[in-house]
Amino acid sequence: MSESHMADLADRASAVLATIARVGTMLSGIVGERTTRLVNAIRLETRRIAAALALALVAAVFAIAAAGFAAVALLAAMWDTHPVLGAGIAAGGFALLTVIAVLLMRSSTRPLGGGR
Repeated sequence: MSESHMADLADRASAVLATIARVGTMLSGIVGERTTRLVNAIRLETRRIAAALALALVAAVFAIAAAGFAAVALLAAMWDTHPVLGAGIAAGGFALLTVIAVLLMRSSTRPLGGGR
């Protein structure tokens, strides 16, 4: 082989290596950008879930307080004439709320496959 042919092969090999380096740099940039987007999406989703859980807890506290005040108001209104009926209605209301909560919990914790 002649020296000019060897120099030509060396130039071509250098060009191929430079192209591979550029592709590697480009892929590294793409992976870095996608990783940054994924981290940001996970961070935002975590904040959204934390806010939803905090608001659900506040809503549950207010719902329990409202049910308690409604029971006290019912008992106060019916105490002079029908105290047992008032207590029964209040207990039935709490039992109904319990059944509703259990059914909602059960439907939200079912497996996603739809199996039994």
